[in-house]
Amino acid sequence: MHDAGSRETSLTARLRSCKSDVIERWTRRVLDDPTAPTARRSRGPALINDVPELFDHLIDALAASRRAERHDDGKADLLLAYQRVEDHARRRVAQGHCVAAVMRELSHLRAAVIEVCVAQGISIGTREAQVLQAVVDASLWTSAIEIDRATRAALEESEARLRLATQAGRVGVWDYNVVTGELRWDARCREVAGLDPESAVVYDLFLAAIHPADRARVQEAVQRSQDPGGGGDYDVEYRLVGLRDGIERWVCVQGRTIFDAEGRGVRMLGTVIDISERKRAEAARLEELAFRDRFLGALSHYLRTPLTSVTLAASVLSHQGNLTPRQAKHVERITASARRMARTIEDLLDLTRSRFGGSIPIALQPENLHAICKGAIDELKVMHPGVPIRLELQGSGAGLWDPERLAQMVTNLVQNAVDYADAGSAVRVAVSARGDDVLIEVHNEGPAIAPELMATLFDPFRHVPEAERAPSGRGLGLGLFIAHQIARAHGGAIAVESAAAQGTTFTARLPRREAGGKR
Repeated sequence: MHDAGSRETSLTARLRSCKSDVIERWTRRVLDDPTAPTARRSRGPALINDVPELFDHLIDALAASRRAERHDDGKADLLLAYQRVEDHARRRVAQGHCVAAVMRELSHLRAAVIEVCVAQGISIGTREAQVLQAVVDASLWTSAIEIDRATRAALEESEARLRLATQAGRVGVWDYNVVTGELRWDARCREVAGLDPESAVVYDLFLAAIHPADRARVQEAVQRSQDPGGGGDYDVEYRLVGLRDGIERWVCVQGRTIFDAEGRGVRMLGTVIDISERKRAEAARLEELAFRDRFLGALSHYLRTPLTSVTLAASVLSHQGNLTPRQAKHVERITASARRMARTIEDLLDLTRSRFGGSIPIALQPENLHAICKGAIDELKVMHPGVPIRLELQGSGAGLWDPERLAQMVTNLVQNAVDYADAGSAVRVAVSARGDDVLIEVHNEGPAIAPELMATLFDPFRHVPEAERAPSGRGLGLGLFIAHQIARAHGGAIAVESAAAQGTTFTARLPRREAGGKR
């Protein structure tokens, strides 16, 4: 008994004294392990803070094992030592360590203990070797079991959240095995496809559910998703015809292909959303816009004929009527009103052209932009004798322009400036060259344009709140829209700057073209 007790004391004491050597060897083995990922080795051992305590538990288990050989009550100490090892493993799992790293590093700990014993001449009997093996195995298996339990719990929680999210969003989930052709639909997928819960789902059945006009497009999208060079994404909108109920539904289907090591698509996972309501709303909106544009176009053409008669009659009366001053004044008002209505009709026709044709048509010809602007300004001065309109011309105005359209653009911009200018202030129009472009700047002093209106400033039928505008009597809210369309048709654009202290400046940028298409 005395010899066994001395041997126990000597063994555990010597192993405890070699603790730093064991940890050093263990660290070196972990860092030199060629099977460990490079990133893992660069961060150092995962268990660097856990192994010292685990080593102490191992020594305690060896000592308890020796006592259990001599006394029955020593078995309780051994069980307690194993319990500490398992508790230690559970704490490690709670810290989120990788199971592969944990098992690899525990194996290195066992090897490091044996290496030190050999190097220091420490004799380990069969019993001690079994305890050493059992302690490390207990730590390994406890870690694996706890990590598996934690992983399963996290997976179940994730699946529960996914089910809740898909149910709340009415999203269907599908899974297609490209190799076997097996296709799995959840309940929502079946509902969207008009299929009962019991029927089997195969790929051919899925194809049969697709609207014939969309089937080829969907198959092409599936084929594209099988190309690893494209990332494997699958995103397509199409119509389904219910397999049992025959109802046509629009769906948005998104997914991704999973590739094997050879780059072959082996599996597709994705979602499906019923977008029928959205598609119906979009179609109704487009139909409404188309009807409105057709109506405006028809109305504009209808109004031009009687308006032409009114204008012609007023012109005849003005030149041949031998009118009294009062009658002449009334005819002048009729002429002005007819002219204003003609501009409104032209605006409506331009809106219709831009909607259906994509842009306002223009006819380019060699012209002088300076002369075009001067002609438009002269007419505006007659219309607004009380507003100073100043024209500044710099550089050359030569180029290929549509004179009628650009005169219309300048008129709209200047008319807008007159409408919003402070009473008594002047409107300035400056034409200048900048590189290959010609700039037309229209400036007025007046209230700044509110920032929230900037984004829709060039939209059709835009109206500024009445408190911010002058009572000009003009306007369907098409002037700036058409001006911008004319600039775009010439390959340019219109920008605006507005501030209370500096006023508002609209700048039309027009690329100068020369005969032969040169800029």
